[in-house]
Amino acid sequence: MNESRVYQFGPSRLTLQFGDITQSKAQVIVSSDDYYLSMAGGVSAAILKAGGNAIALDASKKVPAALGDVVVTTAGTLPAQYIFHAVTLNPGYTKQDHESVIRKTTERCMQLLDTLNLQSIAFPAIGAGVAGFPYDHVAAQMSEIISEDLIQRKRPVEVTLFLFDRYRRMQPMDFIQFFEEFASRAMHLSGHEVQAHDAPREPQVSAADAPASADEIRSQRLQNLRRLLSTLEGQRFKLEEQLIDLLAGSAAGPEISAVREKLRANDELRLGYLTEVKNLAGQPDTGTQPPAQAGTPRTVFVSSTSKDLEEYRAAIKDQIARRDLLFRGMEHFGADPGNRAPAKRIVEEVRAADIYVGVFGVRYGSIDPATGISMTELEFNEADSSGKPMLLYVIRDSAPVRVSDIEPSPEGKAKLDALRARILSSYTPYLFSSVEDLARQVYEDLGKPVPTSPKAKAAAR
Repeated sequence: MNESRVYQFGPSRLTLQFGDITQSKAQVIVSSDDYYLSMAGGVSAAILKAGGNAIALDASKKVPAALGDVVVTTAGTLPAQYIFHAVTLNPGYTKQDHESVIRKTTERCMQLLDTLNLQSIAFPAIGAGVAGFPYDHVAAQMSEIISEDLIQRKRPVEVTLFLFDRYRRMQPMDFIQFFEEFASRAMHLSGHEVQAHDAPREPQVSAADAPASADEIRSQRLQNLRRLLSTLEGQRFKLEEQLIDLLAGSAAGPEISAVREKLRANDELRLGYLTEVKNLAGQPDTGTQPPAQAGTPRTVFVSSTSKDLEEYRAAIKDQIARRDLLFRGMEHFGADPGNRAPAKRIVEEVRAADIYVGVFGVRYGSIDPATGISMTELEFNEADSSGKPMLLYVIRDSAPVRVSDIEPSPEGKAKLDALRARILSSYTPYLFSSVEDLARQVYEDLGKPVPTSPKAKAAAR
């Protein structure tokens, strides 16, 4: 395995570097973000943590952005002059878009170097994190665009492309394949490699993995709340359009009432989040670590789809009982005397639990009409954005599943893929292959102390 490979293009140089992009001394650091620049996961979250809230504040003035856009903001306390936010996710994203998104954002970043009279830039593997773009496609598109740009330049620039295995899921061979893919796909790279250096045996540990302060936790919560509000705004727009069409047509009263009820539920949840954003934004910075939670949890909220994971869910309930803990989940919801909207009730149930267990299979799940996302994703979003201690489990691609259990909706499949990519990119889930495998791991994990900070959101692997 190689730590770096360096390619010379006339006066310019391109380096493929194994390491942490937040340690770069380049004038520009590129972040891969969603259209709302929430900086809530992967590389973007590490950049926000390293550079501070000034980046998020500047970004909030420039949203929403379109898929493929590059938005320029301050770099906060980082040595860089700017952050280039490459937008690789939006609500209408499909994986068919990824090659054009990689090309467009890479081209725009290189053009902005000239516009801003800059000489150095550091890229991540654009879209290979939360957006879930395949590494070989990222390598192919970025290598072609960057090499074609550099070979035509007369003014020297330094380009570095950082690869960093923050969650230690990749093997040395994965990085070798990326290097080779990069070299083989770019016609101009042949014969341009000038040097390579041996890599350390273990992946580097980033400063971004240090325990979070209370201020950093609040900042993360604010970013996630803004992302959730953006989702709710999009669904409200769709519901309002639907209501207008119904009122203009000959729809029956019950049909109109049903849409109005969905809008009411949407507004209730949205206003709750807006209130929390206002309260959090007004809290003073303490700079201190929040109190640690020690010991084992009492109440465990289990989140999963039901059709494809019925046996798995039953096995988890057994393990919770074996640990003398209390199970909470959708089975216990029943009738609600308060007539709360489903999404609001989910939020309150997750908040009330001591720990969240998320199990993700081959179905996206029932869609909440007020938000437009599944109940399972709603539960995950709440646990994630509130810093709830979490244990995450994702079914292996090689695990045997019934064809009838697989998500049948193309839209649901795309949303499930995006959710899985987000989890695999930002956390360290356990990959299970059978009911017995999952049950054994859940029992073991529930015997460990509750994670002491939102940075320890998944079971240690």
